[in-house]
Amino acid sequence: MAAASTLPEGLVRQFSHIIDRDQMSQAYIFAGPAGAGKKALALWIAKRLFCTNLQDGQPCNECGECLRIATGNNPDVLTVEPDGQSIKAEAIRGLKDEMGKSSVEGHSRVFIIRDADRMTASAANSLLKFFEEPLPGMLIILTTTAKNRLLPTVLSRAQIVQFPPPSWQAVADQLANAGVARSLASVIARLTSDVEAGTELAADEAFQNRLNSVLRLTGLLAHADAMAFPFIQTDLMKQVGDKNDQRQVLRMLALVYAEAMRRSCGQEAQLLVNNQDVAQLSTQSTVQLSAGLDAVLTATGQLESNVGFQADCEQLVLKLLHGAPAVSSN
Repeated sequence: MAAASTLPEGLVRQFSHIIDRDQMSQAYIFAGPAGAGKKALALWIAKRLFCTNLQDGQPCNECGECLRIATGNNPDVLTVEPDGQSIKAEAIRGLKDEMGKSSVEGHSRVFIIRDADRMTASAANSLLKFFEEPLPGMLIILTTTAKNRLLPTVLSRAQIVQFPPPSWQAVADQLANAGVARSLASVIARLTSDVEAGTELAADEAFQNRLNSVLRLTGLLAHADAMAFPFIQTDLMKQVGDKNDQRQVLRMLALVYAEAMRRSCGQEAQLLVNNQDVAQLSTQSTVQLSAGLDAVLTATGQLESNVGFQADCEQLVLKLLHGAPAVSSN
Protein backbone atom coordinates (compact mmCIF):
# COMPACT_ATOMS: atom_id res chain seq x y z
CA MET A 1 0.00 0.00 0.00
CA ALA A 2 1.37 3.40 -1.00
CA ALA A 3 2.25 5.96 1.61
CA ALA A 4 0.20 9.12 1.66
CA SER A 5 1.64 12.34 0.30
CA THR A 6 3.39 14.46 2.91
CA LEU A 7 1.59 17.64 3.90
CA PRO A 8 3.46 20.75 2.68
CA GLU A 9 4.31 22.38 6.01
CA GLY A 10 4.62 25.92 4.68
CA LEU A 11 1.17 25.82 3.12
CA VAL A 12 -0.30 24.22 6.25
CA ARG A 13 0.95 27.18 8.29
CA GLN A 14 -0.40 29.59 5.69
CA PHE A 15 -3.86 28.07 5.70
CA SER A 16 -3.87 27.82 9.50
CA HIS A 17 -3.52 31.61 9.64
CA ILE A 18 -6.15 32.10 6.93
CA ILE A 19 -8.68 29.92 8.75
CA ASP A 20 -7.91 31.50 12.14
CA ARG A 21 -8.59 34.93 10.64
CA ASP A 22 -11.73 33.73 8.83
CA GLN A 23 -10.26 34.81 5.50
CA MET A 24 -10.88 31.71 3.41
CA SER A 25 -11.84 32.32 -0.20
CA GLN A 26 -14.62 30.31 -1.78
CA ALA A 27 -12.48 28.78 -4.51
CA TYR A 28 -8.88 27.60 -4.74
CA ILE A 29 -6.81 25.93 -7.41
CA PHE A 30 -4.05 23.75 -5.97
CA ALA A 31 -1.47 23.43 -8.74
CA GLY A 32 1.72 21.40 -8.66
CA PRO A 33 3.34 18.09 -9.52
CA ALA A 34 1.91 14.74 -8.53
CA GLY A 35 2.95 13.85 -5.01
CA ALA A 36 3.24 17.49 -3.87
CA GLY A 37 0.48 17.05 -1.27
CA LYS A 38 -2.44 18.79 -3.00
CA LYS A 39 -5.10 16.26 -2.00
CA ALA A 40 -3.59 15.88 1.47
CA LEU A 41 -3.84 19.64 2.08
CA ALA A 42 -7.42 19.79 0.75
CA LEU A 43 -8.44 17.09 3.23
CA TRP A 44 -6.45 18.79 6.01
CA ILE A 45 -8.40 22.01 5.39
CA ALA A 46 -11.68 20.12 5.63
CA LYS A 47 -10.57 18.51 8.89
CA ARG A 48 -9.36 21.87 10.23
CA LEU A 49 -12.79 23.36 9.51
CA PHE A 50 -14.80 20.47 10.96
CA CYS A 51 -12.65 18.96 13.73
CA THR A 52 -14.37 18.91 17.12
CA ASN A 53 -11.16 18.51 19.13
CA LEU A 54 -8.47 20.79 17.70
CA GLN A 55 -5.02 20.27 19.20
CA ASP A 56 -2.88 23.42 19.19
CA GLY A 57 -4.87 24.63 16.21
CA GLN A 58 -4.44 21.34 14.32
CA PRO A 59 -7.07 18.71 13.53
CA CYS A 60 -6.87 15.81 15.96
CA ASN A 61 -7.34 13.10 13.30
CA GLU A 62 -9.22 11.07 15.90
CA CYS A 63 -12.66 12.63 16.35
CA GLY A 64 -15.66 11.42 14.37
CA GLU A 65 -15.46 14.32 11.92
CA CYS A 66 -11.77 13.77 11.15
CA LEU A 67 -12.21 10.03 10.75
CA ARG A 68 -15.19 10.40 8.43
CA ILE A 69 -13.31 12.89 6.26
CA ALA A 70 -10.30 10.58 6.12
CA THR A 71 -12.47 7.64 5.01
CA GLY A 72 -14.57 9.66 2.56
CA ASN A 73 -17.76 9.27 4.60
CA ASN A 74 -18.51 12.87 5.56
CA PRO A 75 -21.58 14.06 3.60
CA ASP A 76 -20.34 17.66 3.75
CA VAL A 77 -16.96 16.86 2.15
CA LEU A 78 -17.39 15.54 -1.37
CA THR A 79 -14.69 14.58 -3.88
CA VAL A 80 -14.97 14.20 -7.63
CA GLU A 81 -12.15 12.56 -9.58
CA PRO A 82 -11.65 11.25 -13.10
CA ASP A 83 -13.70 8.28 -14.22
CA GLY A 84 -11.19 6.65 -16.52
CA GLN A 85 -9.37 9.36 -18.47
CA SER A 86 -11.69 12.29 -17.79
CA ILE A 87 -14.20 13.97 -15.52
CA LYS A 88 -17.48 13.99 -17.37
CA ALA A 89 -20.31 16.51 -17.29
CA GLU A 90 -22.57 14.11 -15.39
CA ALA A 91 -20.17 14.10 -12.44
CA ILE A 92 -20.07 17.90 -12.31
CA ARG A 93 -23.86 18.13 -12.60
CA GLY A 94 -24.12 15.76 -9.65
CA LEU A 95 -21.74 17.97 -7.71
CA LYS A 96 -23.79 21.06 -8.57
CA ASP A 97 -26.92 19.31 -7.30
CA GLU A 98 -25.11 18.73 -4.01
CA MET A 99 -24.06 22.38 -3.90
CA GLY A 100 -27.71 23.36 -3.91
CA LYS A 101 -28.37 21.38 -0.74
CA SER A 102 -27.90 22.55 2.82
CA SER A 103 -25.19 21.12 5.03
CA VAL A 104 -26.21 17.85 6.64
CA GLU A 105 -24.72 18.79 9.99
CA GLY A 106 -24.66 22.58 9.94
CA HIS A 107 -21.10 22.92 8.64
CA SER A 108 -19.83 24.76 5.64
CA ARG A 109 -19.44 22.35 2.73
CA VAL A 110 -16.19 21.41 0.98
CA PHE A 111 -16.05 20.18 -2.61
CA ILE A 112 -12.81 18.80 -4.02
CA ILE A 113 -12.25 18.16 -7.73
CA ARG A 114 -9.08 16.15 -8.28
CA ASP A 115 -7.19 16.40 -11.58
CA ALA A 116 -9.54 19.19 -12.63
CA ASP A 117 -7.58 19.69 -15.86
CA ARG A 118 -9.10 16.41 -17.01
CA MET A 119 -12.64 17.78 -17.05
CA THR A 120 -14.28 17.54 -20.45
CA ALA A 121 -15.22 20.86 -22.07
CA SER A 122 -18.87 20.35 -21.15
CA ALA A 123 -17.94 19.49 -17.55
CA ALA A 124 -15.78 22.61 -17.23
CA ASN A 125 -18.51 24.79 -18.69
CA SER A 126 -21.03 23.23 -16.34
CA LEU A 127 -18.86 24.22 -13.38
CA LEU A 128 -18.64 27.86 -14.45
CA LYS A 129 -21.94 28.82 -12.80
CA PHE A 130 -20.43 28.16 -9.37
CA PHE A 131 -17.60 30.58 -10.10
CA GLU A 132 -19.97 33.17 -11.51
CA GLU A 133 -22.50 32.87 -8.65
CA PRO A 134 -20.70 31.32 -5.65
CA LEU A 135 -22.98 30.06 -2.90
CA PRO A 136 -22.38 31.11 0.71
CA GLY A 137 -20.88 28.43 2.95
CA MET A 138 -19.30 26.60 0.03
CA LEU A 139 -15.60 25.94 -0.48
CA ILE A 140 -14.38 24.39 -3.72
CA ILE A 141 -10.82 23.18 -4.26
CA LEU A 142 -9.56 22.09 -7.67
CA THR A 143 -6.30 20.17 -7.85
CA THR A 144 -4.25 19.99 -11.02
CA THR A 145 -0.83 19.13 -12.37
CA ALA A 146 -1.49 21.27 -15.47
CA LYS A 147 -3.31 24.48 -14.59
CA ASN A 148 -2.78 25.83 -18.11
CA ARG A 149 -5.40 23.30 -19.25
CA LEU A 150 -8.10 24.90 -17.09
CA LEU A 151 -10.46 27.45 -18.58
CA PRO A 152 -9.21 31.03 -18.24
CA THR A 153 -12.56 31.94 -16.68
CA VAL A 154 -11.94 29.36 -13.95
CA LEU A 155 -8.36 30.50 -13.39
CA SER A 156 -9.46 34.12 -13.04
CA ARG A 157 -12.12 33.38 -10.43
CA ALA A 158 -10.13 31.20 -8.02
CA GLN A 159 -7.04 31.76 -5.92
CA ILE A 160 -4.15 29.77 -7.35
CA VAL A 161 -1.87 28.09 -4.83
CA GLN A 162 1.35 26.77 -6.35
CA PHE A 163 2.77 23.67 -4.64
CA PRO A 164 6.53 23.15 -4.69
CA PRO A 165 7.70 19.69 -5.71
CA PRO A 166 8.75 17.48 -2.80
CA SER A 167 12.46 16.78 -2.48
CA TRP A 168 13.60 13.52 -4.03
CA GLN A 169 14.91 12.46 -0.61
CA ALA A 170 11.47 12.93 0.97
CA VAL A 171 9.92 10.83 -1.81
CA ALA A 172 12.61 8.15 -1.40
CA ASP A 173 11.92 8.03 2.35
CA GLN A 174 8.20 7.58 1.73
CA LEU A 175 8.86 4.84 -0.80
CA ALA A 176 11.15 3.07 1.66
CA ASN A 177 8.48 3.38 4.36
CA ALA A 178 6.04 1.80 1.90
CA GLY A 179 8.35 -1.22 1.59
CA VAL A 180 10.43 -0.33 -1.47
CA ALA A 181 14.11 -1.26 -1.20
CA ARG A 182 16.28 1.80 -0.52
CA SER A 183 18.44 1.17 -3.58
CA LEU A 184 15.39 1.08 -5.83
CA ALA A 185 13.68 3.97 -4.03
CA SER A 186 16.69 6.21 -4.72
CA VAL A 187 16.18 5.68 -8.47
CA ILE A 188 12.39 5.89 -8.56
CA ALA A 189 12.33 9.08 -6.48
CA ARG A 190 14.27 10.79 -9.30
CA LEU A 191 11.73 9.60 -11.88
CA THR A 192 8.51 10.57 -10.12
CA SER A 193 7.47 12.60 -7.08
CA ASP A 194 4.22 10.62 -6.83
CA VAL A 195 4.66 7.99 -4.13
CA GLU A 196 1.71 5.92 -5.34
CA ALA A 197 3.07 5.86 -8.89
CA GLY A 198 6.51 5.07 -7.45
CA THR A 199 5.31 2.01 -5.55
CA GLU A 200 3.62 0.80 -8.73
CA LEU A 201 6.89 1.21 -10.62
CA ALA A 202 8.74 -0.75 -7.93
CA ALA A 203 6.36 -3.67 -8.43
CA ASP A 204 6.49 -3.47 -12.24
CA GLU A 205 8.65 -6.24 -13.69
CA ALA A 206 9.01 -4.37 -16.99
CA PHE A 207 10.43 -1.35 -15.16
CA GLN A 208 12.90 -3.56 -13.32
CA ASN A 209 13.98 -5.04 -16.64
CA ARG A 210 14.52 -1.56 -18.11
CA LEU A 211 16.58 -0.50 -15.10
CA ASN A 212 18.69 -3.66 -15.26
CA SER A 213 19.24 -3.12 -18.98
CA VAL A 214 20.42 0.45 -18.35
CA LEU A 215 22.81 -0.82 -15.69
CA ARG A 216 24.19 -3.48 -18.04
CA LEU A 217 24.71 -0.79 -20.65
CA THR A 218 26.45 1.30 -17.98
CA GLY A 219 28.85 -1.58 -17.41
CA LEU A 220 29.74 -1.77 -21.09
CA LEU A 221 30.22 2.00 -21.31
CA ALA A 222 32.25 2.11 -18.11
CA HIS A 223 34.70 -0.39 -19.62
CA ALA A 224 34.66 1.22 -23.08
CA ASP A 225 33.36 -2.07 -24.47
CA ALA A 226 32.42 -1.82 -28.16
CA MET A 227 29.65 -4.37 -27.48
CA ALA A 228 27.66 -1.42 -26.11
CA PHE A 229 26.66 -0.61 -29.70
CA PRO A 230 25.00 -3.95 -30.61
CA PHE A 231 23.58 -4.11 -27.06
CA ILE A 232 21.06 -1.46 -28.09
CA GLN A 233 19.45 -3.80 -30.61
CA THR A 234 20.00 -7.12 -28.83
CA ASP A 235 18.84 -6.05 -25.36
CA LEU A 236 17.72 -2.48 -24.76
CA MET A 237 15.16 -2.35 -27.59
CA LYS A 238 13.42 -5.38 -26.09
CA GLN A 239 12.77 -3.49 -22.84
CA VAL A 240 10.89 -0.52 -24.29
CA GLY A 241 7.36 -0.31 -25.55
CA ASP A 242 6.04 3.20 -25.99
CA LYS A 243 7.68 6.60 -25.94
CA ASN A 244 7.24 6.89 -22.18
CA ASP A 245 9.46 3.81 -21.76
CA GLN A 246 12.01 5.36 -24.09
CA ARG A 247 12.04 8.62 -22.15
CA GLN A 248 12.44 6.65 -18.94
CA VAL A 249 15.48 4.77 -20.25
CA LEU A 250 17.25 8.00 -21.22
CA ARG A 251 16.28 9.58 -17.91
CA MET A 252 17.82 6.66 -16.02
CA LEU A 253 20.99 6.87 -18.08
CA ALA A 254 21.19 10.59 -17.30
CA LEU A 255 20.83 9.77 -13.60
CA VAL A 256 23.70 7.29 -13.87
CA TYR A 257 26.01 9.87 -15.47
CA ALA A 258 25.00 12.55 -12.96
CA GLU A 259 25.73 10.11 -10.14
CA ALA A 260 29.10 9.20 -11.64
CA MET A 261 29.97 12.91 -11.79
CA ARG A 262 28.97 13.30 -8.16
CA ARG A 263 31.17 10.41 -7.07
CA SER A 264 34.01 11.62 -9.30
CA CYS A 265 33.96 14.88 -7.34
CA GLY A 266 34.17 12.98 -4.05
CA GLN A 267 30.54 13.62 -3.07
CA GLU A 268 28.38 11.14 -1.20
CA ALA A 269 26.52 8.60 -3.33
CA GLN A 270 22.83 9.36 -3.81
CA LEU A 271 21.92 6.79 -6.42
CA LEU A 272 22.11 3.66 -4.31
CA VAL A 273 21.89 0.98 -6.98
CA ASN A 274 24.19 -1.84 -6.00
CA ASN A 275 26.28 -1.70 -9.14
CA GLN A 276 30.07 -1.61 -9.33
CA ASP A 277 29.94 -0.31 -12.88
CA VAL A 278 28.62 3.05 -11.68
CA ALA A 279 31.71 3.26 -9.50
CA GLN A 280 33.88 2.30 -12.50
CA LEU A 281 32.19 4.96 -14.62
CA SER A 282 32.98 7.55 -11.96
CA THR A 283 36.72 6.99 -12.55
CA GLN A 284 36.39 8.95 -15.77
CA SER A 285 37.28 12.63 -15.59
CA THR A 286 34.59 15.16 -14.76
CA VAL A 287 35.10 16.61 -18.25
CA GLN A 288 34.35 13.23 -19.84
CA LEU A 289 31.38 12.62 -17.56
CA SER A 290 30.01 16.11 -18.18
CA ALA A 291 30.28 15.53 -21.92
CA GLY A 292 28.59 12.16 -21.48
CA LEU A 293 25.71 13.69 -19.54
CA ASP A 294 25.36 16.39 -22.16
CA ALA A 295 25.20 13.71 -24.86
CA VAL A 296 22.41 11.90 -23.00
CA LEU A 297 20.43 15.14 -22.65
CA THR A 298 20.93 15.85 -26.34
CA ALA A 299 19.62 12.37 -27.16
CA THR A 300 16.58 13.09 -25.00
CA GLY A 301 15.90 16.24 -26.99
CA GLN A 302 16.27 14.35 -30.27
CA LEU A 303 13.77 11.76 -29.07
CA GLU A 304 11.24 14.55 -28.56
CA SER A 305 12.01 15.69 -32.11
CA ASN A 306 10.79 12.29 -33.32
CA VAL A 307 14.20 10.75 -34.01
CA GLY A 308 13.79 6.96 -33.86
CA PHE A 309 14.74 5.57 -30.45
CA GLN A 310 17.14 2.89 -31.71
CA ALA A 311 18.99 5.29 -34.01
CA ASP A 312 19.05 7.89 -31.24
CA CYS A 313 20.57 5.45 -28.74
CA GLU A 314 23.10 4.05 -31.20
CA GLN A 315 24.29 7.56 -32.00
CA LEU A 316 24.47 8.28 -28.27
CA VAL A 317 26.49 5.16 -27.52
CA LEU A 318 29.01 6.01 -30.24
CA LYS A 319 29.51 9.43 -28.64
CA LEU A 320 29.89 7.92 -25.17
CA LEU A 321 32.36 5.28 -26.36
CA HIS A 322 34.37 7.86 -28.27
CA GLY A 323 34.71 10.01 -25.16
CA ALA A 324 35.55 7.13 -22.80
CA PRO A 325 39.15 6.20 -22.02
CA ALA A 326 40.33 2.80 -23.16
CA VAL A 327 40.36 0.17 -20.39
CA SER A 328 43.24 -2.28 -20.31
CA SER A 329 42.32 -5.95 -20.38
CA ASN A 330 45.35 -6.80 -18.24
